[in-house]
Amino acid sequence: MPDLIDFEEALARTADEDRALLIGNGFSAKYFNYRDLLDKSGLEPGTPVRDLFNALGTVDFETVVRALEATIVVERVYGQADHANQIEADAQTVREALVNAISSKHPAHRDELAFKYDSSAAFLGNFSTVFTLNYDLLLYWVNLEKLALKDGFGLGKPAGSFHGPFSEEAYCHIYNLHGGLHLFESGAGEIMKAVHQGAGVIATISKEIVEGRRFPLYVAEGTSSQKMRKINSVAYLRHCYDTLRANSAVLFVFGHSADENDAHIYRAIFASEAKQIFFGVFQPTDEKLKALDGQLAKYQRTAGSTTEYVFFDSESARVWNA
Repeated sequence: MPDLIDFEEALARTADEDRALLIGNGFSAKYFNYRDLLDKSGLEPGTPVRDLFNALGTVDFETVVRALEATIVVERVYGQADHANQIEADAQTVREALVNAISSKHPAHRDELAFKYDSSAAFLGNFSTVFTLNYDLLLYWVNLEKLALKDGFGLGKPAGSFHGPFSEEAYCHIYNLHGGLHLFESGAGEIMKAVHQGAGVIATISKEIVEGRRFPLYVAEGTSSQKMRKINSVAYLRHCYDTLRANSAVLFVFGHSADENDAHIYRAIFASEAKQIFFGVFQPTDEKLKALDGQLAKYQRTAGSTTEYVFFDSESARVWNA
């Protein structure tokens, strides 16, 4: 059975090493779980709009809206103005449904978690680089409140409710591998980030979706290959992925299960020059450790890697202790 250590022991073993961190939904799950956004959207099962998600094989709201918008053009050309108007209304319903889902699942303001930021900042402070698979705002908020990790937008300028664009030439320590609710593509294809404008970042995001008719940049596709296609289609996402693949620091993985739907992430990890991998396990059991060991060993073999991995108890990191 694989050995298991606690977080402090993992830090002690890497005291003289540069450390990087990869976080998954386990980092945010206490406050935001993005896996059930569609279920929280208010779109009723059995309605054409909800069924369209199934027909397209996606949980990505933007994919559905784009399909509806393409249909509107066709219907108008064919003289079906009434049906085009209905589809246009449905597209707006989908936009508003995403806002409803975010609002029902995500804390509205960063002040709501203020009493938790000290512990999460202490955890994050052990790492010089943070890669995240989450698209919620918790990491963004902790960084604003307690840390000074650069996000690649330092050379940008304010633009209304946004700041940017992201530049590969700017200092960057945070990489949003699957995008983020606060990230939007500009008309020129550049990446901008939403900023606090009195009512909060969530309000900015909601307004942009409903009134600006633009969606955040986030990877909602289901399979690893689908996610990789989305990553390759956006220069910012590809840059983040390539940076993970080029990582040479000791890598800690927290809040992630190493599932097949993120196989592309583990291909990058084991193809990298990471000296060692410390993999956090939530509420470890012998059965869970054995399964994870088998999964990581498979990724390791596929990559032809000899990088060692060690398991640690993720709860011992006390990330969200008051």
